Amino acid sequence: MNNNRNFLNYINTPLSKDSLVIIYDGNNIKFEKCELYCDFIQSLLVLIFDTYMGDDMTNNDDQLNHFNWCWEKNVDNFKKEGFLFVNPSLHRYFKDYIFESFYSSEDKSFKNTLVPNMELWSKLFGYEAKKTSFDVDILIELYYMFNNSLVINT
Repeated sequence: MNNNRNFLNYINTPLSKDSLVIIYDGNNIKFEKCELYCDFIQSLLVLIFDTYMGDDMTNNDDQLNHFNWCWEKNVDNFKKEGFLFVNPSLHRYFKDYIFESFYSSEDKSFKNTLVPNMELWSKLFGYEAKKTSFDVDILIELYYMFNNSLVINT
């Protein structure tokens, strides 16, 4: 019973602002990078949503090709701005995420797919947003994945 309660607290109880500051400082999480990484994710989502031809015109191979094209286009767009993302783990993470949350969804409407995804990532990478311990653990994992991927061209 106590384990269930601890788990529910882990996924439901927001951390205090002071706790978040300590966690951010302890993990070297920077506001500017959170914004950059969130912009990358949201740009990817918009590309995927705006260019998807529909389930009636695609199969799994087409969806994989579509994701890869969107990923490369997004990486190229950020490269033009001086930010190169090169981590295959990051690509694999978002490929799995998109297949689970978008391609496999029956309803791919703007309201039911893009909006909740945008809100999820804005909350997760929003520096000032309320977060639970669960949210912070995901943020830290992805932040490090992005950090290990990022090459800044000056």
